[in-house]
Amino acid sequence: MKGTIYVLLSAVCFSTGGVLIKSIPWSSITIQGIRSIFSFMLIASYMVITKRKFVWNKTVLFGAVCNTVMALTFVSATKMTTAANAIVLQFTEPIFVILLMWALYKKKPKKAAVVACAVVFAGILCFFLDSLSAGGMAGNLLAVFSGFTYALVMMMKGFPGADFESSLLASHVISLSIGLPSFLGETDHSAKAWICIILLGVIQFGLSYIFLSRGLDRVSPVTASLTSTLEPILNPILVAIICGVTWIPETCPFSSVLILDGAFSVSTSIPSATAPSISAGRAVISAVRRL
Repeated sequence: MKGTIYVLLSAVCFSTGGVLIKSIPWSSITIQGIRSIFSFMLIASYMVITKRKFVWNKTVLFGAVCNTVMALTFVSATKMTTAANAIVLQFTEPIFVILLMWALYKKKPKKAAVVACAVVFAGILCFFLDSLSAGGMAGNLLAVFSGFTYALVMMMKGFPGADFESSLLASHVISLSIGLPSFLGETDHSAKAWICIILLGVIQFGLSYIFLSRGLDRVSPVTASLTSTLEPILNPILVAIICGVTWIPETCPFSSVLILDGAFSVSTSIPSATAPSISAGRAVISAVRRL
Protein backbone atom coordinates (compact mmCIF):
# COMPACT_ATOMS: atom_id res chain seq x y z
CA MET A 1 0.00 0.00 0.00
CA LYS A 2 2.83 2.42 0.88
CA GLY A 3 4.45 1.91 -2.53
CA THR A 4 1.16 2.57 -4.31
CA ILE A 5 0.72 5.80 -2.37
CA TYR A 6 4.20 6.93 -3.42
CA VAL A 7 3.39 6.27 -7.10
CA LEU A 8 0.06 8.06 -6.69
CA LEU A 9 1.84 11.12 -5.24
CA SER A 10 4.30 10.93 -8.14
CA ALA A 11 1.43 10.98 -10.65
CA VAL A 12 -0.11 14.04 -8.96
CA CYS A 13 3.23 15.88 -9.11
CA PHE A 14 3.78 14.89 -12.74
CA SER A 15 0.28 16.10 -13.65
CA THR A 16 1.26 19.72 -12.90
CA GLY A 17 3.55 19.68 -15.95
CA GLY A 18 0.97 20.78 -18.51
CA VAL A 19 -0.25 23.89 -16.70
CA LEU A 20 3.25 24.99 -15.63
CA ILE A 21 4.82 24.46 -19.07
CA LYS A 22 1.96 26.33 -20.75
CA SER A 23 2.51 29.22 -18.31
CA ILE A 24 6.20 29.73 -19.10
CA PRO A 25 6.94 31.90 -22.19
CA TRP A 26 10.24 30.17 -22.93
CA SER A 27 11.31 27.63 -25.53
CA SER A 28 11.10 23.91 -24.77
CA ILE A 29 14.87 23.55 -24.56
CA THR A 30 15.14 26.47 -22.12
CA ILE A 31 12.38 25.13 -19.89
CA GLN A 32 13.93 21.68 -19.80
CA GLY A 33 17.37 23.07 -18.99
CA ILE A 34 16.45 25.59 -16.30
CA ARG A 35 13.97 23.40 -14.45
CA SER A 36 16.72 20.80 -14.22
CA ILE A 37 18.72 23.14 -11.94
CA PHE A 38 16.07 23.08 -9.23
CA SER A 39 15.32 19.40 -9.69
CA PHE A 40 19.05 18.61 -9.46
CA MET A 41 19.35 20.44 -6.13
CA LEU A 42 16.35 18.61 -4.68
CA ILE A 43 17.38 15.11 -5.82
CA ALA A 44 21.02 15.68 -4.81
CA SER A 45 19.83 16.74 -1.34
CA TYR A 46 17.62 13.64 -1.19
CA MET A 47 20.61 11.44 -2.03
CA VAL A 48 22.72 13.10 0.68
CA ILE A 49 19.97 12.73 3.30
CA THR A 50 19.35 9.07 2.41
CA LYS A 51 23.12 8.43 2.14
CA ARG A 52 22.94 7.27 -1.46
CA LYS A 53 26.19 7.39 -3.40
CA PHE A 54 26.45 8.67 -6.95
CA VAL A 55 27.15 5.83 -9.39
CA TRP A 56 28.65 6.22 -12.85
CA ASN A 57 28.73 3.57 -15.55
CA LYS A 58 27.36 2.95 -19.03
CA THR A 59 23.98 1.85 -17.70
CA VAL A 60 23.60 5.07 -15.69
CA LEU A 61 24.57 7.09 -18.78
CA PHE A 62 22.04 5.18 -20.88
CA GLY A 63 19.35 5.94 -18.30
CA ALA A 64 20.35 9.61 -18.26
CA VAL A 65 20.05 9.89 -22.04
CA CYS A 66 16.66 8.14 -22.01
CA ASN A 67 15.35 10.46 -19.30
CA THR A 68 16.68 13.57 -21.06
CA VAL A 69 15.07 12.62 -24.36
CA MET A 70 11.81 11.64 -22.64
CA ALA A 71 11.55 14.92 -20.75
CA LEU A 72 12.57 17.17 -23.66
CA THR A 73 10.19 15.52 -26.13
CA PHE A 74 7.32 15.80 -23.64
CA VAL A 75 7.96 19.51 -23.00
CA SER A 76 8.18 20.10 -26.76
CA ALA A 77 4.98 18.13 -27.37
CA THR A 78 3.14 20.13 -24.69
CA LYS A 79 4.24 23.35 -26.37
CA MET A 80 3.31 22.16 -29.88
CA THR A 81 0.01 20.41 -29.22
CA THR A 82 -2.62 20.39 -26.47
CA ALA A 83 -1.76 19.20 -22.97
CA ALA A 84 -4.35 16.45 -23.39
CA ASN A 85 -2.77 15.15 -26.59
CA ALA A 86 0.72 15.25 -25.10
CA ILE A 87 0.00 13.43 -21.86
CA VAL A 88 -2.45 10.86 -23.24
CA LEU A 89 -0.14 9.95 -26.13
CA GLN A 90 2.82 9.73 -23.74
CA PHE A 91 0.72 7.32 -21.72
CA THR A 92 1.23 4.74 -24.49
CA GLU A 93 4.30 3.90 -22.36
CA PRO A 94 2.86 0.54 -21.16
CA ILE A 95 2.47 -0.49 -24.80
CA PHE A 96 6.16 0.11 -25.43
CA VAL A 97 7.07 -1.77 -22.26
CA ILE A 98 5.37 -4.92 -23.50
CA LEU A 99 6.81 -4.51 -27.01
CA LEU A 100 10.31 -4.11 -25.57
CA MET A 101 9.77 -7.20 -23.44
CA TRP A 102 8.84 -9.05 -26.62
CA ALA A 103 11.79 -7.76 -28.63
CA LEU A 104 14.47 -8.02 -25.94
CA TYR A 105 13.28 -10.76 -23.63
CA LYS A 106 11.58 -12.81 -26.37
CA LYS A 107 8.44 -12.92 -24.20
CA LYS A 108 5.40 -13.11 -26.47
CA PRO A 109 2.46 -10.96 -25.35
CA LYS A 110 -0.88 -12.59 -24.65
CA LYS A 111 -3.75 -12.23 -27.10
CA ALA A 112 -5.43 -9.76 -24.75
CA ALA A 113 -2.32 -7.57 -24.90
CA VAL A 114 -2.28 -7.66 -28.71
CA VAL A 115 -5.92 -6.58 -28.81
CA ALA A 116 -5.17 -3.82 -26.32
CA CYS A 117 -2.27 -2.63 -28.50
CA ALA A 118 -4.61 -2.45 -31.49
CA VAL A 119 -7.10 -0.41 -29.44
CA VAL A 120 -4.41 2.02 -28.32
CA PHE A 121 -3.05 2.54 -31.82
CA ALA A 122 -6.61 3.15 -33.01
CA GLY A 123 -6.81 5.88 -30.40
CA ILE A 124 -3.49 7.33 -31.59
CA LEU A 125 -4.81 7.39 -35.15
CA CYS A 126 -7.82 9.40 -33.95
CA PHE A 127 -5.51 11.97 -32.42
CA PHE A 128 -3.49 12.24 -35.64
CA LEU A 129 -6.59 12.69 -37.78
CA ASP A 130 -7.70 15.47 -35.45
CA SER A 131 -4.37 17.33 -35.72
CA LEU A 132 -3.78 17.88 -39.43
CA SER A 133 -1.61 20.96 -38.97
CA ALA A 134 2.16 20.49 -39.09
CA GLY A 135 2.61 21.71 -35.51
CA GLY A 136 -0.10 19.47 -34.12
CA MET A 137 1.15 16.39 -35.95
CA ALA A 138 4.76 17.02 -34.90
CA GLY A 139 3.68 17.48 -31.29
CA ASN A 140 1.72 14.22 -31.35
CA LEU A 141 4.68 12.30 -32.78
CA LEU A 142 6.99 13.75 -30.13
CA ALA A 143 4.52 12.71 -27.42
CA VAL A 144 4.47 9.13 -28.71
CA PHE A 145 8.28 9.03 -28.82
CA SER A 146 8.31 10.42 -25.28
CA GLY A 147 6.15 7.44 -24.32
CA PHE A 148 8.73 5.08 -25.83
CA THR A 149 11.63 6.60 -23.89
CA TYR A 150 9.46 6.76 -20.76
CA ALA A 151 9.07 2.97 -21.05
CA LEU A 152 12.86 2.62 -20.92
CA VAL A 153 12.99 4.89 -17.87
CA MET A 154 10.33 2.80 -16.11
CA MET A 155 12.32 -0.37 -16.88
CA MET A 156 15.63 1.14 -15.77
CA LYS A 157 15.58 -0.15 -12.19
CA GLY A 158 15.69 -3.70 -13.52
CA PHE A 159 18.79 -3.10 -15.63
CA PRO A 160 22.09 -4.50 -14.27
CA GLY A 161 24.31 -1.76 -12.86
CA ALA A 162 21.51 0.82 -12.93
CA ASP A 163 21.07 3.57 -10.36
CA PHE A 164 17.86 5.54 -10.81
CA GLU A 165 18.86 8.67 -8.88
CA SER A 166 22.33 8.83 -10.47
CA SER A 167 20.77 8.70 -13.93
CA LEU A 168 18.46 11.56 -12.94
CA LEU A 169 21.35 13.76 -11.80
CA ALA A 170 23.32 13.04 -14.98
CA SER A 171 20.21 13.74 -17.03
CA HIS A 172 19.81 17.15 -15.38
CA VAL A 173 23.40 18.06 -16.17
CA ILE A 174 22.87 17.09 -19.81
CA SER A 175 19.62 19.09 -19.97
CA LEU A 176 21.24 22.19 -18.46
CA SER A 177 24.15 21.96 -20.89
CA ILE A 178 21.70 21.88 -23.79
CA GLY A 179 19.33 24.52 -22.43
CA LEU A 180 21.70 27.16 -21.08
CA PRO A 181 22.62 28.69 -24.48
CA SER A 182 18.91 28.94 -25.30
CA PHE A 183 18.19 30.59 -21.93
CA LEU A 184 20.64 33.40 -22.73
CA GLY A 185 18.39 34.38 -25.64
CA GLU A 186 15.17 34.57 -23.59
CA THR A 187 13.79 38.08 -22.97
CA ASP A 188 10.87 37.43 -20.62
CA HIS A 189 12.15 37.12 -17.04
CA SER A 190 8.96 38.03 -15.22
CA ALA A 191 8.21 36.84 -11.69
CA LYS A 192 5.50 34.56 -13.06
CA ALA A 193 7.94 32.80 -15.38
CA TRP A 194 10.46 32.20 -12.59
CA ILE A 195 7.86 31.04 -10.08
CA CYS A 196 6.51 28.55 -12.62
CA ILE A 197 9.97 27.26 -13.60
CA ILE A 198 10.92 26.78 -9.93
CA LEU A 199 7.68 24.91 -9.23
CA LEU A 200 8.23 22.88 -12.39
CA GLY A 201 11.70 21.86 -11.26
CA VAL A 202 10.91 21.21 -7.60
CA ILE A 203 7.46 19.58 -7.85
CA GLN A 204 6.94 18.25 -11.37
CA PHE A 205 10.55 17.20 -12.07
CA GLY A 206 11.93 16.70 -8.57
CA LEU A 207 9.42 15.42 -6.03
CA SER A 208 7.71 13.38 -8.72
CA TYR A 209 10.87 11.33 -9.39
CA ILE A 210 11.64 10.92 -5.68
CA PHE A 211 8.14 9.55 -5.09
CA LEU A 212 8.38 7.37 -8.21
CA SER A 213 11.74 5.95 -7.16
CA ARG A 214 10.46 5.07 -3.69
CA GLY A 215 7.33 3.60 -5.19
CA LEU A 216 9.18 1.41 -7.67
CA ASP A 217 11.26 0.07 -4.78
CA ARG A 218 8.06 -1.31 -3.26
CA VAL A 219 5.65 -2.17 -6.08
CA SER A 220 5.90 -3.83 -9.48
CA PRO A 221 5.93 -1.83 -12.74
CA VAL A 222 2.40 -3.16 -13.32
CA THR A 223 1.04 -1.52 -10.18
CA ALA A 224 3.00 1.65 -10.93
CA SER A 225 1.54 1.87 -14.45
CA LEU A 226 -2.01 1.40 -13.19
CA THR A 227 -1.64 3.98 -10.44
CA SER A 228 -0.11 6.48 -12.87
CA THR A 229 -3.38 6.50 -14.83
CA LEU A 230 -4.29 9.51 -12.71
CA GLU A 231 -1.69 11.68 -14.47
CA PRO A 232 -3.23 11.86 -17.98
CA ILE A 233 -6.58 12.68 -16.37
CA LEU A 234 -5.41 15.47 -14.06
CA ASN A 235 -2.92 17.10 -16.48
CA PRO A 236 -5.36 18.51 -19.10
CA ILE A 237 -7.99 19.28 -16.47
CA LEU A 238 -5.55 21.54 -14.61
CA VAL A 239 -4.64 23.26 -17.89
CA ALA A 240 -8.33 23.81 -18.72
CA ILE A 241 -9.12 25.21 -15.27
CA ILE A 242 -6.04 27.37 -14.66
CA CYS A 243 -5.01 28.40 -18.19
CA GLY A 244 -8.49 28.45 -19.70
CA VAL A 245 -7.31 26.28 -22.60
CA THR A 246 -10.02 24.24 -24.26
CA TRP A 247 -8.53 20.80 -24.58
CA ILE A 248 -11.40 18.76 -26.03
CA PRO A 249 -11.33 18.50 -29.84
CA GLU A 250 -13.98 16.51 -31.69
CA THR A 251 -12.31 13.11 -31.42
CA CYS A 252 -10.44 13.66 -28.15
CA PRO A 253 -12.95 12.00 -25.76
CA PHE A 254 -13.25 8.90 -27.95
CA SER A 255 -9.52 8.57 -28.62
CA SER A 256 -8.64 9.27 -24.98
CA VAL A 257 -10.92 6.46 -23.82
CA LEU A 258 -9.36 4.10 -26.38
CA ILE A 259 -5.79 4.89 -25.35
CA LEU A 260 -6.35 4.85 -21.59
CA ASP A 261 -8.43 1.67 -21.76
CA GLY A 262 -5.83 -0.02 -23.95
CA ALA A 263 -2.96 1.11 -21.74
CA PHE A 264 -4.80 -0.21 -18.67
CA SER A 265 -5.33 -3.56 -20.37
CA VAL A 266 -1.70 -3.83 -21.43
CA SER A 267 -0.52 -2.91 -17.93
CA THR A 268 -2.37 -5.91 -16.54
CA SER A 269 -0.60 -8.11 -19.11
CA ILE A 270 2.96 -6.94 -18.37
CA PRO A 271 4.97 -9.60 -16.53
CA SER A 272 5.35 -8.53 -12.93
CA ALA A 273 8.43 -10.59 -12.15
CA THR A 274 11.77 -8.84 -11.84
CA ALA A 275 13.63 -11.38 -13.97
CA PRO A 276 12.15 -10.29 -17.32
CA SER A 277 13.12 -6.68 -16.64
CA ILE A 278 16.67 -7.67 -15.75
CA SER A 279 17.05 -9.87 -18.81
CA ALA A 280 15.61 -7.19 -21.04
CA GLY A 281 17.94 -4.68 -19.41
CA ARG A 282 20.95 -6.83 -20.15
CA ALA A 283 19.88 -7.03 -23.77
CA VAL A 284 19.62 -3.24 -23.98
CA ILE A 285 22.98 -2.65 -22.31
CA SER A 286 24.64 -5.23 -24.54
CA ALA A 287 23.26 -3.47 -27.59
CA VAL A 288 24.57 -0.11 -26.30
CA ARG A 289 28.03 -1.53 -25.68
CA ARG A 290 28.19 -2.84 -29.25
CA LEU A 291 27.61 0.67 -30.64
